[in-house]
Amino acid sequence: MPFRTRLTAAVAIVLAACAQAPEQPEPAAAIETPRAIAPDTAQTRAIAKHQKLAARYRDAGDLADAATEWHILALLDPQNESFRRELAQARTAIARTIQVELETGRAAARRGEPDVATQAMLKVLALDPGNAEAVKSLRELERQKATRAQAERAARAARSAAPQPADSFDVEQRIELFRAGDMASGLRELKRYVDAHPADSTARAQIGTAVFDRARELESQGARENALSMYEQAIALRGEPMPAWSATAGALRKAVSADYYDKGVRAAATDPAQAIKHWETSLRFDPGNKATAAKLAEARRSIAPTKGGAPGS
Repeated sequence: MPFRTRLTAAVAIVLAACAQAPEQPEPAAAIETPRAIAPDTAQTRAIAKHQKLAARYRDAGDLADAATEWHILALLDPQNESFRRELAQARTAIARTIQVELETGRAAARRGEPDVATQAMLKVLALDPGNAEAVKSLRELERQKATRAQAERAARAARSAAPQPADSFDVEQRIELFRAGDMASGLRELKRYVDAHPADSTARAQIGTAVFDRARELESQGARENALSMYEQAIALRGEPMPAWSATAGALRKAVSADYYDKGVRAAATDPAQAIKHWETSLRFDPGNKATAAKLAEARRSIAPTKGGAPGS
């Protein structure tokens, strides 16, 4: 076959092939493969639930419950490294906190602060229920608490057995009755109160002062003997040494003794027997009154009966 004829045939074949071959479309842009979504199973739901709980307890500082949740998560998904890491961190924090609380409890017990020590040991047991030191410490703290409670009950019983002071209103009522003028009844009530409450120093001071003030009024009115009796009762009701009060009463006692001495002197000329009574009374108020003692001795000698004769013969 001639060359031209062969070329024409080849061209025709190529053209025919091109006509018969389908047109190839341009390659489409690559489409991103969506991430695999975990199936909604009971396990995935449980993991999500315990993750939320673990995070909540961790943020709240509840180490024990947080560690429990991380442990559950590690069991649910053993291949999850983050769960195991969180569990290890929680356990480390628990161990560190236990040591801190144990030392806090020991120090508080040494300082005599049982409440602080108890709280510290309870925190230890919340993290480690089997901690032997915390259990032993709490038992000892409870024993000490029981001993203190028993001692306090005994003290309260002793206080209740002792006479208890009445309220201030009761004391004021008695003092007002005394000041109102009914001295006999008022003084009797004041004595009754002091006898029932000898340890009530505050009330006794009030009572003694009221009686002492009344004694001064009587003395200013010239009722010396009544005033002296009232001074002495004020000192006794007060129940404590009062040098100024005692000095006042002592001075008045000497003055009353001097009054009776003078009465005896005036009565001696006409009524020796009456004079002797006055001088005896004078010495009763002031046994150290030498002038009265001399007069009394002289008077008694003058009226003493002699052998075989009448008095004074």
